[in-house]
This record gives sequence, C-alpha cells and structure tokens, in this order.
Amino acid sequence: MIFNRTKDRIFYQTLIDAASNIVEAVQLFRENVETLEEKEKYAERLKELESKGDAFTHLLIKELNSTFVTPLDREDILNLAVKLDDVLDGIEACAARFVYFHVNKSAPYLVQFAEIIVSSAQLLQESFIALEKKDFQSIRKISIEINDLENQGDKLMRDSLYTLFENPSDGLELFKMKEIIEKLERVTDLFEDLMDVMEGVILKYA
Repeated sequence: MIFNRTKDRIFYQTLIDAASNIVEAVQLFRENVETLEEKEKYAERLKELESKGDAFTHLLIKELNSTFVTPLDREDILNLAVKLDDVLDGIEACAARFVYFHVNKSAPYLVQFAEIIVSSAQLLQESFIALEKKDFQSIRKISIEINDLENQGDKLMRDSLYTLFENPSDGLELFKMKEIIEKLERVTDLFEDLMDVMEGVILKYA
C-alpha cells in the first residue's frame, strides 16, 4: 500500500511539475513581449523549457509502462501529459516566430495575449494541485475561468485583426502579425482543450 501511494505521488507530482514548467515559460513569454529587444535570448530559454517539458512527458510514459495500478486511467494520464506538451509547444512556437519573422517591435495586443496566457497557466497549475487532492469542485471552477479566458482570447484576436487590416501599410508585416496573433489564440484554445480532458477525468471519479 505504501508503495502504491508513492507511485501515485510520482504521477501527480510530475503532472504538477509539468504545469509549473508552463507557468515559468509563459512568464518569460510575458517578459519577452514587453519590448522584444532580447527575443533571441527568450526564444532560447523557452526552447530549454520545452525540452524540459518533453522530459516530464517521457517520465510519465516510463512510469505508465512500469506501473501495474495507476491513480487515474492510463489513457487519461497520457492524454493530460500530451495536452500539457501541446500547450508548451505552442508557447515556444510563438516565441520562435518573433525571431525568424524578425519582429522587432511589440504591440499592446501581444502583451494582452501574454497576460491571458499567464492567467490561464496559473489556473492550470492550480487545477493539477486540486486533482491530486481530489478537489473536483475547484477544478470545475477553474475550467469555467479558463473557458472565459479563451473567450477573451477569441475577442482579442478578432479585435487585433480588425485593427491590423483597417489601414494596412505593409503586406509583409501584416502577414507576420496575423500569423502570430492566430497562433497565440490557438494557445488559449489549447488550455481549454486540456481542461476538457480534465473535466472528463473528474467525471469518472467525482
């Protein structure tokens, strides 16, 4: 029994660690979009955190392969791990675009997107802490809040694109920012996708 509790702790803690890694990544992303003056440095650091996230995913898969009884269904643990990885990949991809698109100037909507993503990541971290405690009521509340943030992301995308296309002056710059805005909005979708998986998990155990 003690061994099983220890194994349970490994799964929950690794999921929490992966979510914490995302929080660190989005906070760096938020710093980056303040000015984009050191975008190469931030992109490199975010790539390191993305690799760290991959290590958490591999650890969970390794534990799944070596554990007979898991605290949640195997497919649920794997789905949560994959969705966490998707979120981090999305954030890292946005930071990389600033570099290879040669985006040298920030904009208010980039900062606003970053703030939405930071709030989503912090809530996500809370949801995994709540999952270990089996605090399903808190998870449902967090899911609603992340859904609201995703809606804010949708509106911000529409408003930002409207502004960009209202008086276009540089087609290349327009293409760059449209690509980044749509990618950032997709990141907010990924947080919601992950919480959909989490909602499915708690339905089994609540």
